[in-house]
Amino acid sequence: MANEILQKIEEFGEAVAQMRKANDESIAEMKNGNESRAKELEIKSDSWNKKIDELLKVTSALNKENEGQKTRIEILEALSDRPKGTPAEQLEQKHTQAWLKYLRSGFKDSALESEVKGFEKQIVQLKANEVLSGTALQGGNAVPKIVSEAIETLVLKLSDILPEVNNVTAGSPDYNELVTIAGANGGWSSETGSRSQSRAANLRKVTITHGELYAFPRASNWALQDLFFDVLNWLTQDAADTFAVSISTAIHAGTGSSQPTGMTTGAPTNADDYASPMRAAAVFEYIATASSPITTEPNLDDLIDLQMAVRRPYQPNAKWAMNSVTMGKLRQKKDTAGQYLWQPSVQAGMPDLLLGKPVIVWEDMANYAGSAIPIAYGDFRRAYTFARIGAMSMIRDEVTVPGFTNFLLAQRAGGIPRNNDAVKFLKQIAS
Repeated sequence: MANEILQKIEEFGEAVAQMRKANDESIAEMKNGNESRAKELEIKSDSWNKKIDELLKVTSALNKENEGQKTRIEILEALSDRPKGTPAEQLEQKHTQAWLKYLRSGFKDSALESEVKGFEKQIVQLKANEVLSGTALQGGNAVPKIVSEAIETLVLKLSDILPEVNNVTAGSPDYNELVTIAGANGGWSSETGSRSQSRAANLRKVTITHGELYAFPRASNWALQDLFFDVLNWLTQDAADTFAVSISTAIHAGTGSSQPTGMTTGAPTNADDYASPMRAAAVFEYIATASSPITTEPNLDDLIDLQMAVRRPYQPNAKWAMNSVTMGKLRQKKDTAGQYLWQPSVQAGMPDLLLGKPVIVWEDMANYAGSAIPIAYGDFRRAYTFARIGAMSMIRDEVTVPGFTNFLLAQRAGGIPRNNDAVKFLKQIAS
């Protein structure tokens, strides 16, 4: 797997070099007035650009499969016949083993039910309540910590935006934070002079909006009865895939009704950070693209305007966010010195750079088009909070569809913009 990833990275580097070579030659031919040759080279450059997209997708898939294999190994180690670690960790592993058998029985074996509950009582007695994911939803079964953590780990690997925001675990759905949204107060004074606030302190309380995040995988009863069918890996992967997509979409444009409030749900405005009246708590600022001439794709001036609009405290950890289509357009862009704006990563696990800052591929972002908001820039960890609330639970249903078993895995979760000064959006002026 590792060698295959390295091979794709090498192919990626070659594709970037060929794309840039064709693009440079196309620009040179256009300057010399040879439009037909320039067009041929432009088509060639676009072809290599598509190849880059393909290689990025393959490499991303390989990296995710690699992470999935690591998770499967961790689960297998936890389910081994010789539990390891502290007494609490050993109980956790035994609890997971018993829970898996109980799951295969359709949660119908009373002896296994007693065994599972016995382990849970022992865990509580050891004051290791954190081993469980909390209390199961009414009518469901608590998911062991090993399984719930495996799902959460995979979700973080599968979602590009979730690891970038502030992730917390909350005990109740009324989780809130206090955020200072005004700049520093201070100035100069003599030894005995008065000191006053140059700007009123502004502490804003933000409270998450929340709902139930769920996955609803289905397997045939024959598969579940087959001891060679890795039911834990299947459940983990399926739930993680579903959760990752749902969470990424919610962070972008969640309605706030029985789900997180997204970063673009409150339409971004052109009001400055310290404008009066202030923007609503969940509303970010947008920077409009140039109006003369109207741009139809990203250009250097627009990107610099967006980058410089983010204030200094948020610059150290700032990143770009855009979808893969917009990123493809930026690969061929140069600065005034003829240097490419986009610098590809040639090392596994390292991000691409744009104007010296990492790039997040967030597929929920819009394509570059009239009135769209295709690019964001800033410190996403300070801009948004995502919270997991209480337990992950599972309900098994083998009645609704004869011959198949449905699994409803559920986790209460929520999210809210926490500091709307930390990220800015680029808005395309309507053409």
